[in-house]
Amino acid sequence: MTNYIASIAQEIFEELGEPSDFSISAIAAWLRRNIGGLNNFLNESFSINDQGLEISPALNDIQKYIFKKMYNIYYFDLKIKSIGSLATTDFISIKDDIGSVQKVNKNEVLKNYISIRKQEYEELITLTDKYGLNVIYPLQVAGDDTIPGFYGNSRFDDQGLRTRRNNLNP
Repeated sequence: MTNYIASIAQEIFEELGEPSDFSISAIAAWLRRNIGGLNNFLNESFSINDQGLEISPALNDIQKYIFKKMYNIYYFDLKIKSIGSLATTDFISIKDDIGSVQKVNKNEVLKNYISIRKQEYEELITLTDKYGLNVIYPLQVAGDDTIPGFYGNSRFDDQGLRTRRNNLNP
C-alpha cells in the first residue's frame, strides 16, 4: 500500500502536521504531476498506473523519502510566497481565549521559512548525490592489472630515455 500516490500523500500530510491550508488530494495531485522530477533526480524511470495510481516499479524507502523531500521544498516555497505577499500589509493576531492582541513580525516568519526551505533543499541534494553513488555500477571491467604488459620494439633505453631508431623515424 505504500506505493500508492494516496498513501504517500497521506504520509506527507501527517508529517507536515496536517496543515489546514493543504489537503491530501492536493498533495496527491502534486505527486502525480512531479513523478518526472523524481525520475530526473534519481535517473530512474518510475511511472504511475492510471487505474490505481500505483507507482511502478515500487519505490524503496530512500526513493520515497527523496520524493517526500521534494514535496517539502514545494510546500515551503508556497509558504514563502504567501508570507512574502503579506509583507506589505499589517496584520494582527487576535487570541480569543486570552483576549490579547499580538502583532506578528512577518519578516521573522519569512526568514524562518527561508531557512527551513534551504535546509530541506541541501538535504535533498545530499540525498540524491548519495543515492547516485550507491546505484553506480561499472559498465565494463576489462584487462588484468596484475600481469605486466609487453609493448614490443620499445623506443626507450634501459634508463627510460627516449631513443631514436634511425633518422627517418623519430
